[in-house]
Amino acid sequence: MNFEAEIVKLVERCPGSRGAAIVDPDGIAVASTPADRSLEALGTELAAVVAGIDRAGREFDHGSLEQVSVWTEDRLMILTSLAAGYFLLLVLDRGALAGKGRLLSRLVGARLYSEFV
Repeated sequence: MNFEAEIVKLVERCPGSRGAAIVDPDGIAVASTPADRSLEALGTELAAVVAGIDRAGREFDHGSLEQVSVWTEDRLMILTSLAAGYFLLLVLDRGALAGKGRLLSRLVGARLYSEFV
């Protein structure tokens, strides 16, 4: 499967998208669009957060992390678990349609799942 093509389609279908990346458990971007060092650095920083939330959810018997949204002053970051510690990062403008971003991220994640198990 072409990871780049999947995340390019995600960004194109979601108005207000700034970029997307597939990030491995160590925080290294497997694929990103646009090719942007700041997006890749963001993925690196968020990898530890994703791992911590997932670990806490399982420890307290709430289950594994599926998706989390992080709102900042100017952006919304949607992090969707894929499998084996990999996650999809979608960055949107603050005024973008958050629900659409979450839905599309979950659909892309479902398509990519088999590539990571």
